[in-house]
Amino acid sequence: MSEVKRFVVALMAVVLWLSGCASLGGPGTGHSGVVTGFVLTAPVCPVERVGQECPPRPVPGAAVVALDGEAARGSTLTDGTGAFHLTLPDGNYVIKASNVGGYASTATEAVVISETPVHITLVVDSGIR
Repeated sequence: MSEVKRFVVALMAVVLWLSGCASLGGPGTGHSGVVTGFVLTAPVCPVERVGQECPPRPVPGAAVVALDGEAARGSTLTDGTGAFHLTLPDGNYVIKASNVGGYASTATEAVVISETPVHITLVVDSGIR
């Protein structure tokens, strides 16, 4: 292989390596952040009485999606405790959780992802009335 060809191959390798490194953190600043939280459902008791607790319950297997406008930028399912974890590029998102099971409902919250972790709780409607 000639010296010129070696140089071109080496240059292409460096360009590919640098372009791969630039895309690891996502668009824009190259940083990413974390949003964690829980998906709960409420109400869970047909009638709530004074002195009788009826707290929201976790929703295992709920779909959680991070939306940037109409585009989904990340998604996950909640674990057995209703917890979720998403790592996303810095930016503004709407986190949307969908209930699983008999009653289809969603809950959303707008978040700003940056170096500071974000923790939210989304409560979907159980359908009990």
